[in-house]
Parts: sequence; C-alpha cells; structure tokens
Amino acid sequence: MKRQTKKKSDDDIVGLFPPMKSIAAFLAATLFMIISMSLLNFLILEFYFGIAGIGSKLLFLYFAALVIIFSGFNYAIVRGSFFAVKALKWYFCILFIIFLPTVFLIAEQATFIYAYLLAVIVLFMSLYLLQSKYYQIFVEYQFDALEDIKEVRAEIAAEVAADKAKHGNKF
Repeated sequence: MKRQTKKKSDDDIVGLFPPMKSIAAFLAATLFMIISMSLLNFLILEFYFGIAGIGSKLLFLYFAALVIIFSGFNYAIVRGSFFAVKALKWYFCILFIIFLPTVFLIAEQATFIYAYLLAVIVLFMSLYLLQSKYYQIFVEYQFDALEDIKEVRAEIAAEVAADKAKHGNKF
C-alpha cells in the first residue's frame, strides 16, 4: 500500500472523520483480522503442538502478547502508518504459509473441518480488505490528518516564539 502522490491543496474541504465507507472497511478489516488471527493461531498450535501439551499459562501469555502486538499495529494504522499495513499483510501471508500444511493433513482431524474452512475464508476476507481502495483511503486520510496537526502545531509554536520575542517573557 503506497501513499498517493496526488498533492492536496489547502482549499480542499476535509471533514472531521474519514468517509464512512473507509471507516467501515477499517472496522471490518480489524474484525476479520482478529477472527482470523485467533482461529489460525489456535489451529496451528493445536496441529503442531497440541493445545493440552502447551499449558494454559503459556497459552494465555502467547495470546496476550499477540493481542498487544496487534493492538500496537492497529494503533499505528489509525495514526496513518503504511508500514503497519504492509507488516500486517506479511504477517497474515506467513501465518497462511504455516497454516497450509495443516489443511493438507486435515484427514486426521476431521472435527475441525468447519474451523479450517472458516479460518481460510476469514483470512482471505481480511487480506482483501487490507488491499481495498477504501482501506487505503482510510490510512491516507489518517496520515494527512496527522500531517495537518503537525503543521498547525509548528505554526502555533512559531507564533508563540514570535510573540515572546516581540513582547519579551511577560506571560
């Protein structure tokens, strides 16, 4: 996902919030990513290690760390980070590559067939939404909003510095 090179002028009208379709794309992608991460990690851990063999405390710590890391990336996306979007795409691709052998060896675990199917569908939906036009619009809007805030802060700091230089340190 790349930032569009089209320059925006200062006369463009920008609302307080991004367009509704882009907010919906972000929320749907977040929901699908949470579901696919939990399902894929559960199925991968069950297939390769067996959930009972891991231990509940270690499993809790693993999923807690996963939630914290995902929240950090999602916060970075809300702040307009294109790198975080790319990192999430790569994470889901790697997770799918690790998950793929379990799909081919599904015969011995026939009880999880619906979970496998749901995990694959939700993973593809989250990857599709991560690459969608509306999701990119959301990230760009957040990036532009953060840049505008930085610009305003710099202008305010310059005004305050000019006022202090003009009137001295009276305040």
